[in-house]
Amino acid sequence: MTKYNKKLIALAIAASNAVPLAVQAQESGQQFQALEEVVVTASRRSESIQDIPYNITAVTGEALENVGANDLTKMVQFIPGMQMIDAGPRSTGLVTLRGMNVGGLEASENQGGKDIISRYVNDTPLLIDFKLVDIERVEVLRGPQGTLYGRGAMAGTLRYILNKPTTELTEGSISTEIYQNSESDGISSEVSGVFNLPLSDTLALRFSGTRVDDAGFVDYKNVLVEPGVSNAERTIDDANTEETNSARVSLRWEPTEEFFAQGNYYVQDSKAGGRQAVNPAFTGEDFASALRYEEVRENKDTLFNVEFGWNSDAIEIFSTTSLAEYEGIGNRDQTDLLCVDIWPGYCDFPEFSGFTVDDNQSESLVHETRFLSTDANSPDWLDWIAGVYYEETETLLDAREYTPGYQDWAGIDTGYGELEYWHYSDSTFEERAVYGEATFHANDQLQVTLGARYFQQEESFAYDCTLLPVWWYWSRDTVEAECDAGSGDIDDTVFKFNTAYNFSDDVMLYATVAEGFRRGGTNIGPQLLDSEKAFKSDTAVNYELGWHTTLAQGAVIFNGAVFMIDWKDLQVPTKSEAQAINITGNANQGEITGLELSTQAAVSDNLTLSGWITYYDHALKGDAPEIDGFDGDSFPGVPNLQANVAFDYAIDVPTGELTLRGNAYYKDEVQTRLNSLGDNFDNETLDSYVVANLSADYRLDQWRASLFADNVTNEYYFSGVRSEKRYGERGQFYYVGQPRTLGVNVSYEF
Repeated sequence: MTKYNKKLIALAIAASNAVPLAVQAQESGQQFQALEEVVVTASRRSESIQDIPYNITAVTGEALENVGANDLTKMVQFIPGMQMIDAGPRSTGLVTLRGMNVGGLEASENQGGKDIISRYVNDTPLLIDFKLVDIERVEVLRGPQGTLYGRGAMAGTLRYILNKPTTELTEGSISTEIYQNSESDGISSEVSGVFNLPLSDTLALRFSGTRVDDAGFVDYKNVLVEPGVSNAERTIDDANTEETNSARVSLRWEPTEEFFAQGNYYVQDSKAGGRQAVNPAFTGEDFASALRYEEVRENKDTLFNVEFGWNSDAIEIFSTTSLAEYEGIGNRDQTDLLCVDIWPGYCDFPEFSGFTVDDNQSESLVHETRFLSTDANSPDWLDWIAGVYYEETETLLDAREYTPGYQDWAGIDTGYGELEYWHYSDSTFEERAVYGEATFHANDQLQVTLGARYFQQEESFAYDCTLLPVWWYWSRDTVEAECDAGSGDIDDTVFKFNTAYNFSDDVMLYATVAEGFRRGGTNIGPQLLDSEKAFKSDTAVNYELGWHTTLAQGAVIFNGAVFMIDWKDLQVPTKSEAQAINITGNANQGEITGLELSTQAAVSDNLTLSGWITYYDHALKGDAPEIDGFDGDSFPGVPNLQANVAFDYAIDVPTGELTLRGNAYYKDEVQTRLNSLGDNFDNETLDSYVVANLSADYRLDQWRASLFADNVTNEYYFSGVRSEKRYGERGQFYYVGQPRTLGVNVSYEF
């Protein structure tokens, strides 16, 4: 028996132990309160999560508040099959589901990447590490969701559902949190508030906002005092600070029970002082970086959205239109990349250093209208949904790399000052799609769903310019920017088949075959080969068998699924042959098979247990030497085993309510690169780890106070890496998890 099978058996027993405990208690005559029913709209209809024949996790806003999950970093511990690189506030963390990742474990420097999952704020696709304030619930759909959610939903979909304004009452809350981790010299804080105001019987206004001031905990030990002049260095303590302000305003008009209109405005502005990354081998310290430059970055997201809904006896119509903007600017230390990977001659200059300034902007228009059948006008044997989708996104990328003092030392003048590299592009992506699903009810027990989505996509570059002043000074007669233009388009159809059989009101078995896709694109740059100028869309087919069971008169839930994903034309990062610039290529095929189990049980009136476990077997199928991948290679960052166990225990007290909570999250070891079976010395193994959290929550009337300890055992662990092969001993780093953090939260509801 392998070590993975032993772990799987042990953790599966622990995760499902609550089931026999609660059932035995029920059989002995004890009566427990049923677990709270969670209603979701993942299928575009309001349904209990136990009635939807898909593998879905839904976490309510109250549950997120209870466990102190105010962003994805902690929330991921409660979502089966989700992995994330915790890169801190500076970067958009890489988030995956069901092991669908073949790139390296470096987080995105901006929000322009093509995600493997789709992320939605209500019904708008938006790639934000969203602060979880005034959230009704978070829904996570695992596996390809191509028919209803389109591009990017190849591994699944993450949806943030926000609380709506209500005319029923004036209400609100204010919350203050103060915390400090074991490696920080400062105190961190977060303040948030919510206010709902009825303006009339039909009109309501809702406001929410938050302010985060995180003191950081990673020291920068080698920051240059005078870049390009001397190698004198200084230390910056707790450099990876965060200042985030976010706010949302919603106005809802509901003149009748059949019609509503709602406008939403959301803004999030974040400033990060540096990376949450360390280089212990070079610095000799666990929480210190060897980078020469402070890597400050500012990100700002704004979203304006208008929604309309009309529900008649004949049909239900929903329409949403959104305008989203993103602005991001920041700098990166590129010294070691230029010396080690680009040209070692740069390091002949004793004071050599290099840094990049990235300026990224995007504007998106998204519209979707969908039509749903109603019970009054649809036959008992048929439910259907149909919709249209349109998106247009314009993206501007401006990356400039500087080498202070190098040209003076080398005795050259390129005419561009200290500029060493420049890349500027203006691209537009446009998509049109129509989709539909129909569910046929053969009887009260058996149903079959068929779905399809037809889409047309086009990506065009008005211009894409590259300039390499220093390199071209030595290798060309003139030093001028090379600009190009191009476009690519695709149209295709994806399908879904699902069937479910209800053995009773409490036991359902379902089977799904679903397709997902991620759009291809165009690589533009100097001296690209014809084969490098474009990369194909990759596609995935998910074959799944799952079950939903509710036991002990609602006191126990036990759900699970087994699946196999056939992944073709995998999009992978690679380099061009001539200029070694970063481009995207395609591998041939990959396969993932897995088991997912989750359970929740009200063991007694005071104690609730929950847990989940996932086991994934993943590998390339066939060699892909052009991307350093070979048959049987494991996917980077994907553990074979993940698990989480949690408890809520209510303690009887004379006044108020006291609840103890805790959880332990386990993540197996992962590889950092493809070619784990070959001679790729750039691949590493990141060790497995366990993160445990504890809290005590006391409520009295409208007041609430919580004491919490996150990472209570002070586990030291990594979730991502920048390679030594490309950046050398000093430039490499690891994304490090947050050390033990102690804090208190006080809130008041009115």
